[in-house]
Amino acid sequence: MILPPLWNKSNRSVSGETGLFRGNAPVKLLFPAEKIVRVYNPSLDNVYLENIHYTHQPGSDLIFPVDGSGICGIGENDIFPSPETAKIYPADNANAVTGGPDGKLLLFDNGSFFARHQIQVDYIAVAGTQFPDLPPMAANQLPRTNAILAGKKPLTITLIGDSISEGFNATGFVNSPPAQPQYINLFADELAQRSGSKITIHNAAINGTGCRDAFDIRDRWLDDPCDLLVIAYGMNDFAALSADEFGSWIKKIMELKKSRHPDTEFILVAGMTRNPLWHGSHDEQSRLFAETIKRFSSPECAVADVHAVWKMLLDKKDFYDLTGNGVNHPNDYGHRVYSTVLSGLFDRK
Repeated sequence: MILPPLWNKSNRSVSGETGLFRGNAPVKLLFPAEKIVRVYNPSLDNVYLENIHYTHQPGSDLIFPVDGSGICGIGENDIFPSPETAKIYPADNANAVTGGPDGKLLLFDNGSFFARHQIQVDYIAVAGTQFPDLPPMAANQLPRTNAILAGKKPLTITLIGDSISEGFNATGFVNSPPAQPQYINLFADELAQRSGSKITIHNAAINGTGCRDAFDIRDRWLDDPCDLLVIAYGMNDFAALSADEFGSWIKKIMELKKSRHPDTEFILVAGMTRNPLWHGSHDEQSRLFAETIKRFSSPECAVADVHAVWKMLLDKKDFYDLTGNGVNHPNDYGHRVYSTVLSGLFDRK
């Protein structure tokens, strides 16, 4: 699946940016909008109309819901489920997790709840908008991978990581419209279109795992050769490992793969942060992990710094605009962020 870019500097268009109305509070856009092109929810197959379902002042970065219009969203306090009615994770059909502020529960869903309640917005940003740059890899990085792509030869990518990389909560993974694939598939499709190469993906990521678990599933990523090994751990390691310990385990994974297949090149993914309202947010730990990963940058190893882009998004938007499960998974837009950062490594300026 080939999707429009998140933002297009040439025509100032922004595509599919997500937001969650909470009561009558507005959704904040990443950039002030000259014109709203479309507000919609593809999971519900709904398109919403200006001044009927929402309002927007040209030049503003805020969209307001019209009270009683039926536009998707949640109540002001719905992010804190009632203990009397909540089903707490890991119960089947859980709608809450413990660990919210002041002992409250936090809204949670491992299916399509957030996709069905968030809006998507296409808009034209105001003139003079400074769109963020996604830095490409250094000129000397991943020479073998780039040579394969330049020659339009087949490229094999293996991914190891946790639930985010397995695909949670992309709508394609949870079998909900609009069935957008997870980030690694979006990345592979984009790379194939750019290069003309056939890209084969082996997704060996497993829900709930951390970097140490990679050695328990080595049959999924070690035995078979691949041109590029993408390593995307961290979310389940924040509470268990120091940044130095995390780096040591990542190094061991890379060394083991190189000992078996010396031609392998690597991309390390520094991932998103958790819900800042959650007691296990580990915001500082996620920053330290990202800094640790960046120290591995070398000719044979590039770093996809999703963490930096995610933090930039959160400077302007609410976590609930971007989440797929309420605590530590991206929504479809978040998977596009991952894919865009990975693809951005291969941009040639």
